[in-house]
Amino acid sequence: MTTETTMNRPAFIASDDYGPVLLPETIGAGADLVKGTILGRVTATGKMIAYAAGASDGSENPVAVLMEDAKAAAADVKAVVGFAGVYVKANMTGLDAAAITALEARGVYFAG
Repeated sequence: MTTETTMNRPAFIASDDYGPVLLPETIGAGADLVKGTILGRVTATGKMIAYAAGASDGSENPVAVLMEDAKAAAADVKAVVGFAGVYVKANMTGLDAAAITALEARGVYFAG
């Protein structure tokens, strides 16, 4: 006998078998970000902003995935951020080869 189950999960999470680890974080003011954005943490403030490979403020080190849109253009906002887990590669924003390597070392993997 076969039992079929349907899981309700966001389209950008590839696997419920491994993660994601979700935590609320402060997204630093300066830009509205969409879910799936790769995030770095600014060393001086501890706030998350979009990963920027050429930066030197800490955001050049990718650490997580934004799990919901964050309207942070004018002010800091709280948002859910995904850490360890498996995510759908095609739904990421700002993901490059260096970010993939760095995030895999943190237990963040990409499928598809």
